[in-house]
Amino acid sequence: MCALRKAPEELSEREQEQQERRATNLIWNAAGDYGLRPTSRAYDAAGYADVYMNSIVGAVYKYYDYDVIKRLLDAMENAPNGEAYQDLFWTGLENCAYLRAVADRPALRLLRRGYARSVEAQAEGWNDLDLPIYDRIKLEHYRRALGDRHSLPPREEKILSALEFPPELTSEQLVERMKDILKDYFGVTGGMLRRESLAKLPQFMGGLGRRRYNLGARVSSKEVKRKKAKAGAMDRITGAKSPQELRRYVADCFGESMFSPRETGDIEQRLCRDKHAGCMLHFTRGDLPPGEVRDGEVLIHRKAAGEQRGANLKYYEDGIIAHKLAIIRLTEKVKNCILVHLDDSMIKSRAGQLNVPALWRGVYLNDGRVFVKHERTTDTELSVDVLLDGSASQLQRQEKVAAQAFILAESLTRCGVPVRVSSFCSLGNCTVLRVYRDYEETDRNAAVFSYSAAGFNRDGLALRAANYLLSGTHYERRLLITLSDCSPNDVKRIPDADGHMKGYQSELGVADSSAEVERLRRMGVSVMCVFTGEEADLPNARRIYGRELVRIRSISQFADAVGKVIVELIGSM
Repeated sequence: MCALRKAPEELSEREQEQQERRATNLIWNAAGDYGLRPTSRAYDAAGYADVYMNSIVGAVYKYYDYDVIKRLLDAMENAPNGEAYQDLFWTGLENCAYLRAVADRPALRLLRRGYARSVEAQAEGWNDLDLPIYDRIKLEHYRRALGDRHSLPPREEKILSALEFPPELTSEQLVERMKDILKDYFGVTGGMLRRESLAKLPQFMGGLGRRRYNLGARVSSKEVKRKKAKAGAMDRITGAKSPQELRRYVADCFGESMFSPRETGDIEQRLCRDKHAGCMLHFTRGDLPPGEVRDGEVLIHRKAAGEQRGANLKYYEDGIIAHKLAIIRLTEKVKNCILVHLDDSMIKSRAGQLNVPALWRGVYLNDGRVFVKHERTTDTELSVDVLLDGSASQLQRQEKVAAQAFILAESLTRCGVPVRVSSFCSLGNCTVLRVYRDYEETDRNAAVFSYSAAGFNRDGLALRAANYLLSGTHYERRLLITLSDCSPNDVKRIPDADGHMKGYQSELGVADSSAEVERLRRMGVSVMCVFTGEEADLPNARRIYGRELVRIRSISQFADAVGKVIVELIGSM
């Protein structure tokens, strides 16, 4: 699907002004108030004022207290994926505003059907499951407006039911309903949405989501976007926690540190320098500290993480045949490669490949070891680290990432390869690395189903931290496999070439991540990426990882695509 919306700014300046005036006139007409100065306007895919959605904006002004609603819309600008949440909120507002206004303006019926058909047309030719969750919900809402109905997964059905606000709700009730949806289904808490209070860090959302799909006209606020352009992410959301408070907060949410405070300080002094100066690191096995937790946001995070583990397991079990086939095929590919490229010896065994010249030993000496099998001559050959992007930009694909990580871990374990699986995210200026299973823990592959997405992603520092862990191993041949959407985005700024502090995203974030990958490779670590993101981020992925990049469109491709690159990398070691 091609890009579905041009920003109005892509039109000429004169056309922009014309479309802004037209949108304003449509809003005035629907609101019945020509003294309004609307801050939100709707534009279609080409940047032109959309008749139906601007009528809805006007209806919201007419029937509700727009200032109350606007405060939540503005607050969503603080949140990664904020534009998607705004779009969901407008879908709910459309439902109640239409029901309030249609009696007075019967023409809205036809306008709504036309708008709904345009939403449906933009999704034509695509599998619904390939759409982001936000657009699936919006698409189903407008399908139902046309009298059609498609089945949604139970969780999304509940979101849509909650989102289709009834017309009798007050403005305050609409806002509270939307906050409940954000908290219950997306892990966004009130602390994240309070623009007026920076006393607390926002709760667990990270990585501005870049969606290929943007169904229908988008309602945008030029005023808010202008403010956002001037204010850096750090200014908006870092809050006022002391380092000690932040460390305690992170430990309560993700687990206690693997290292003592002194060891952590030494590691930070070594790694948190140059572009990452002032950052903090937290390495954890996920072991939560004992004692009662009273922080509401910590409790919400723990609950969400527990529910996500259940969702990950269910997703894997629902596709158990395809997943097991992927394990079998990947195991075969890697095992064959190891036999060819790594130093193995043949030892006598009671099972394996028949050793014909030794058959006499079984007859005359009663020696059952008439078979031979491969055995590694040393346990210092090959290790594999699997590093999962655990930022909130992965929210809509958590189950897939967990399943792919398990397939990798299980396949490598069956090949006798030591494997470690970790994930990373960042909260405030602290980057968290969680280790689910370590090299020797061959019975802990299922621990990766505890993977859940949260926070932002400072990819360069996470790769640097992974490099630190790798440098402490005795393995001669090391392979790092990342599962990432390759969209670095963190609240703590980074200096550009001129020394100016800029947001850790886009060009600067990609360049920093690419430099860390190159550093790993110079140290003899082979690096590859299983790309989990959207089409728009593929150039970033190629710049960071080069040719060692795999994009998986379905689980049936996983073994062949990933196995091919693993085999090539092992062969080149």
